[in-house]
Amino acid sequence: MKPTLQQITQFLRRARGLWAAAVSLATAAPVFAQANSPWENAVGVLQQAFTSTIARGLSLVAIVVSGLTFAFAPLRAQLPIR
Repeated sequence: MKPTLQQITQFLRRARGLWAAAVSLATAAPVFAQANSPWENAVGVLQQAFTSTIARGLSLVAIVVSGLTFAFAPLRAQLPIR
């Protein structure tokens, strides 16, 4: 049985629609992956700032200072007021 002209055009329309959908989906993924919003950039800068070597050193200093404050706090209460 030979396909009619109507069947051939219907097949080509479906094939063209499927091709357009496949191309759209294939090109949409890289476009969404490259979205560089200012919020993402700001969060990246903050993350880098809080995980750098300087931030770790500052947190260590803060821990030592707060520990010394708690260690010498009872002595301050016993000192006479001038």
